[in-house]
Amino acid sequence: MILTAATYFEHLKAYVNSDYVIHDGSGSKVVLTEKYFRREDVKPQQRRIELLLPGAGMAFKLDQDDFDASKSTSKPPLFHFLDGNAKPWSKRCDFVIFYVNGRSFYPDFIEFKSKSLAAEKIVPQLRAGTCWVASLKRTIEHYTGDKRKLRLRKFVFAENANPGPYIDGNRQLNADPSIRYYHLDEVQGRPLADLQNTSVQEI
Repeated sequence: MILTAATYFEHLKAYVNSDYVIHDGSGSKVVLTEKYFRREDVKPQQRRIELLLPGAGMAFKLDQDDFDASKSTSKPPLFHFLDGNAKPWSKRCDFVIFYVNGRSFYPDFIEFKSKSLAAEKIVPQLRAGTCWVASLKRTIEHYTGDKRKLRLRKFVFAENANPGPYIDGNRQLNADPSIRYYHLDEVQGRPLADLQNTSVQEI
């Protein structure tokens, strides 16, 4: 059954594993947090980015190295019935934000980086996020019959002050023109739907 964007979101929220949800979209926003180390750091630092939502939404943190020390594993398997040891499905991007924008339903994929915009890490991680959502969508369709067209976008947020060699005139990555670059300072507190990406894919 083809559902409206708002109804599909409510169904998705009921189906997904809440262990992955880093923010439930309350207050019409999502808050993305990540611990990271720099070479000069003794203790881990934390990035915190707040993005405003145009409608209902929630944020997933797929790359959960700091998942929950009280559990037996620090990173829950994306597909617990498959071997995740160095397999293609073991790759993951940092965040996936599901949200409703008018009649459309979006998953936005976000990778945090410090300064490096090297393609060999960013491109596979964001591609893996796309594969995960496509697999999730089809699993839900097979088991429940719930259907919805998804419009996906991919972003990398970094601290690189000189990204010129890595991006084109539209600030899409040269290595993968479906990925849009933003400096971390540019996105803080902004409406997610206002972020630009010349590549919007449908699945």
